[in-house]
Amino acid sequence: MRDTDNFSDQVTVESLVHGVTELADEVYLSLATIGTALMTLWDGFPEKLRSAPRATDLAPLRGTIFGELEQSGKLLNGAGVVMADGVLADCPRYLEWWLPNAQRGPQRLTLELNPTSEYFYDYTGMDWFAIPRDQGRRWVQGPLLDYACTDQYVCTFAIPVTTTSGTFIGIAGADVPVAAIEEILLPRFQAFGQRVVLVNSEGRVIMGTDPEFTTGSKTSRMDRSVPAVPIDALPWSLHPLGSIAAN
Repeated sequence: MRDTDNFSDQVTVESLVHGVTELADEVYLSLATIGTALMTLWDGFPEKLRSAPRATDLAPLRGTIFGELEQSGKLLNGAGVVMADGVLADCPRYLEWWLPNAQRGPQRLTLELNPTSEYFYDYTGMDWFAIPRDQGRRWVQGPLLDYACTDQYVCTFAIPVTTTSGTFIGIAGADVPVAAIEEILLPRFQAFGQRVVLVNSEGRVIMGTDPEFTTGSKTSRMDRSVPAVPIDALPWSLHPLGSIAAN
């Protein structure tokens, strides 16, 4: 998508939806690769180890995670797996999550996972983890400020990972900066000829071409005379707002 976009043909709402869907498919393809690697690793453990592996037993996943980070360019600024409660013998909660670093190579993300700490990071209640766990489907949460890593707006994509027998063992996930989404989609949005914003299921703006509606802002003041266009691949929708010339 990023190498072949040209706008010699008229940009339509359908082509905008297609562009967003292609971007999401690219992210989810990376997550499927990571998730399959975790499932394969887990199912390949000896039976005794499979019932209570340790965090260090997940180290073989790093090659796959590093490969997806490198291949994605600037699209992913963090990726990995986040484990279900109690599936590891030595860590009630655990992330094998890595951040790209051009100078030093991938850096592992370390968060406070001790429930007694005032800085406890309880990922089990966050939508990007809870919805794949409880509903068995992929999800994306955001835009939200990534206080733990980059202090920039990101969308967190996630898919459930299960064993071949169907036991949930965690999620494969990735953080996608809104800036990276804008870099890919904004030229297409600008060529649309109308103001348009991309909105999440909570009515918050992800990106768009109307300066009144910035990333993270609510759309309660938005003119609803033009119906929103849902994006089937995601809990997002497009909101056309009329001609750019009207502003």
